[in-house]
Amino acid sequence: MKFVIPAKRSSTRVPDKNYRPFAGGKSLLDILVEKLARLADDPGDVCLSSEDASTRELADRYGATYLPRPRHLTENSYPFQSVVNEVCKQVPGDDDVMWCHATDPFFDEHGEVVRTWRARDTAAADSIVVVYPMKEYLLDPNFNPMGFGFGPWHRPSQELPTYYQLGFSCSIMTRHVATTIGLVGARPIWHQATNLTIDIDTQAQFDLAARLYELSNPA
Repeated sequence: MKFVIPAKRSSTRVPDKNYRPFAGGKSLLDILVEKLARLADDPGDVCLSSEDASTRELADRYGATYLPRPRHLTENSYPFQSVVNEVCKQVPGDDDVMWCHATDPFFDEHGEVVRTWRARDTAAADSIVVVYPMKEYLLDPNFNPMGFGFGPWHRPSQELPTYYQLGFSCSIMTRHVATTIGLVGARPIWHQATNLTIDIDTQAQFDLAARLYELSNPA
């Protein structure tokens, strides 16, 4: 299996969020590369995809592989599915591909996802995707309650329907799916994660996640 980390440097909302110090002197990329390098048969199976050549230094530090990403694959206007396809085509070999974002540092079930993938019926599943179950009082775009009612139709939170947040913390795909479809194939397995999740997309989320991570991972 190959492990791909999208590591573009041109983040706009949180500048340099993948590379700057996050917690304990480590960046979000350091944290994820260390996790995946322990899981991989060979650290070189961990691939960092970035448009910034200096990422090679980080990859070399862990024995990982640097994949130079063409500049057009970093543009926000470029279709995300096509980014996944084109990056995965750069990955050597014909192994299955695990795609992991560094921006969900609390996710730590990569090994469990791999075990489920390897034990699957290969004819029945072409991908496995992490989702987060949630029970919340949600309103639709017209402010109608979803799965509960107002007033006498109120339901206690434990009776609310379960919805699922799709954050792409981690997905595994066959090579065909990875290079032609994207992170969710035609026959996915859904891995329901159990950890706290903060998908870091703003400076406030970065700061909060860093503090919580340091508290839960004391030096």
